Amino acid sequence: MSTYLPYLVSVICAAIAGFTSYAVARKQAKADLQKLEKQHELDIEKERELFTMQKEKMEIEHRHQLELAQKEMENNLGASLTNTLLTEAMKMPEVRQQISQGMKSNTKKHR
Repeated sequence: MSTYLPYLVSVICAAIAGFTSYAVARKQAKADLQKLEKQHELDIEKERELFTMQKEKMEIEHRHQLELAQKEMENNLGASLTNTLLTEAMKMPEVRQQISQGMKSNTKKHR
């Protein structure tokens, strides 16, 4: 037994060192995992805020484009309506007669 005693002491010291290293590494890994989880939570929250801001920006741009399109449509409708009314009015013989009389009287005044 005395011949194996130095080996036995070495094996016991190595086993204690191995278990200690394992426990420390496990504790460090757990701490690192918690840090990573916290960082991922912060990153996700940051991405959510960024998404919300981009969504609001797109909604504002969309509303602005709709307003511009509506104003353009109103302008086109007003111009189109005026053109249509004038075209229809010019088809009426009474209106043509009044316009020609007005032009004749206007040229007489300027002479």
